[in-house]
Amino acid sequence: MAGEEIRLVLPAQSRYVDVAVATMEALADRSGIDANGVAAIRAQVYEALGERVSRCKGENVVLCYEVGDGFLGVRLADDTS
Repeated sequence: MAGEEIRLVLPAQSRYVDVAVATMEALADRSGIDANGVAAIRAQVYEALGERVSRCKGENVVLCYEVGDGFLGVRLADDTS
């Protein structure tokens, strides 16, 4: 069964990184991801967003979360706005 996709569009500013991480944590909880999995995903989201934000001044950052039972995928997409 395919997961549901949720897209989050945020300004490319470091102060919004915590919003993306909080969203990931809430979705991981709903997906049934354990604490170790959440910690691993959190670290990757912080790293990836930090790099993207430093390169995308004045643009948006788009995160796509794919949510399923026991599964949470997170990817950065190009801003299409």
